[in-house]
Amino acid sequence: MPMGPSLCSDPMRSESEHTSTGIPWSLRAHAAILAAFSIEDPSTTNEVVDQLALALKADVAALITNQSFRCSVGLSAEDQALLLRVAADRPTEVRLATGLRQVHWCLLSGLDVLLIARYQTPFDLQERWLLEAMAQSLQLCAQVSKSMLAERSATRAAMDQSSYDLLTGLPNRSRVLSQLALSLESNLRSGGSKGSLAVLFIDIDRFKLINDAHGHTTGDRFLITVAKCLRQCVRSGDLVGRLSGDEFIIVSSSSSQESVQALGARIIDLIGRPMTIGSKLLSHSASIGVAIANGRDTPEVLIENADMAMYKAKASGRGCLAYFDQQMRNTALKAATLEQDLRRALAAGEITSYYQPIFDVHDHRILGFESLARWQHPMHGLISPSEFIPVAEESGLIVQIDSIVLQQACKHMARWHAVCPDQKLGLSVNLSVRSLLDPGTPKQIAMALFESNFPADRLYIEITETMLIEDVDATLRAFRQIKALGANLAIDDFGSGYTSMRYLKRLPVEVLKIDKSFIEGLGSNQEDEVIVKAVISMAKALGLHAIAEGVERQEQLDVLRKLGCDYVQGYLVGRPLNAPNTLALIQSRSEMLADCI
Repeated sequence: MPMGPSLCSDPMRSESEHTSTGIPWSLRAHAAILAAFSIEDPSTTNEVVDQLALALKADVAALITNQSFRCSVGLSAEDQALLLRVAADRPTEVRLATGLRQVHWCLLSGLDVLLIARYQTPFDLQERWLLEAMAQSLQLCAQVSKSMLAERSATRAAMDQSSYDLLTGLPNRSRVLSQLALSLESNLRSGGSKGSLAVLFIDIDRFKLINDAHGHTTGDRFLITVAKCLRQCVRSGDLVGRLSGDEFIIVSSSSSQESVQALGARIIDLIGRPMTIGSKLLSHSASIGVAIANGRDTPEVLIENADMAMYKAKASGRGCLAYFDQQMRNTALKAATLEQDLRRALAAGEITSYYQPIFDVHDHRILGFESLARWQHPMHGLISPSEFIPVAEESGLIVQIDSIVLQQACKHMARWHAVCPDQKLGLSVNLSVRSLLDPGTPKQIAMALFESNFPADRLYIEITETMLIEDVDATLRAFRQIKALGANLAIDDFGSGYTSMRYLKRLPVEVLKIDKSFIEGLGSNQEDEVIVKAVISMAKALGLHAIAEGVERQEQLDVLRKLGCDYVQGYLVGRPLNAPNTLALIQSRSEMLADCI
């Protein structure tokens, strides 16, 4: 720290000169020495010792801490060794290599010893007072400095903790956003001369399976390994961060789409290789979404764009890379608008049940109906489930929709049974994976049955085969709860997934509904016919009923009869109907529809 010239130019002026200014010499010298000390820079301790030696016309000064010299003036290595040997005795005279010195020792805590020595002249009382006061001041300054350094260290640690992911050590979302903002600003100033700025959003496919199968500790170690893989893939100037869970981000200044593509390929390849985590060999894939900065996007928008592209990659089969385009955002905005409208529709009671009949191909009887959700919009009319069901599943509104359809269907079927008691009609109701695994679903089913007085043994709960693949054990637990209520279970879209026979034996199901993608090719595709025949044979061997859904052409129905399929459902034999028309069908037995069979 700079010192004022009036304090430092000649601290050893005569006593009378200092007295004339009204400030004692020792105080002025003390102030000059302290002025050299900086709490901001502890290394200035050397400057303080220099100033102290100058004030006392000494040629030797030192701070000794823990039997070693923290700093010294005028001492050779041999002199330092000598002083350490005699420090315990604190002699007032010591013969150094350059001659005899008068020595004053100041004992301190923390700093241990402050040592001052000079030729011939012993230190007088005022000088000793100055030395003692100076030593205490240095000790106080050192303590303040230590405290400030500790506080700053804690502050830096807190900042690091708030800016870096504790598990992987990568920058977290907050730091990624701030660094991305700086990169965007720099790229904008350079006019894009540094190349295009690309954001890669990386998500580990089906990471939940690792946690569920091997535990969260293994999952954490897997994420740490993924972080290392990502660091290996990028260039030195690229930013790698972890946003949350199994979501990672890379910000890369890349000159071309080819280099981004190459980077994505390296990541997919490296993460896709089997990894040994502890004693376990894990193999997973990564889906990557890429967004390229256009000079107008904020960091938040860029990450959102890359996130949307990542979901496109997942929809394309996982383990691949997809680029963001504006249509994705338009689709997202449309979905957001649709979600808000759907929330309003649920409150307004616009979700209603339609019923598609299931027929016996032999005697043309209606065995029952599948209840299907429809949205009767006040302005747009009947909205197809293909439009609103995906939004409902993504937003979680599907649980509420499933509950509404279940309650409506049970009440309708109970009323129709009262009108036509001779018909023992069954009811199939679809449940989404969210609803199936929702703890409140068994109670919802029990309440629907109780309030409607519809027989539980005529209720069939349908889930899609792909739900079994996601979590067989959780599905099995939910199935057992439903079976305990007396209801039946069916697997919808059978053949679209990869359910093994082992799993099928474990699940307490009564019905397999053959996926319509296989029914579509009947009469023209021999492979589809072989698959459908195999499913029908397997169902009968296991004591299950097989229902072919999506029957739309007569030739399909003819092939199904030939293959031994007993039950069918589809537009050829019966379209979905609202409640009044369904009741009319039950009452009339719809001779026109029966004639088709």
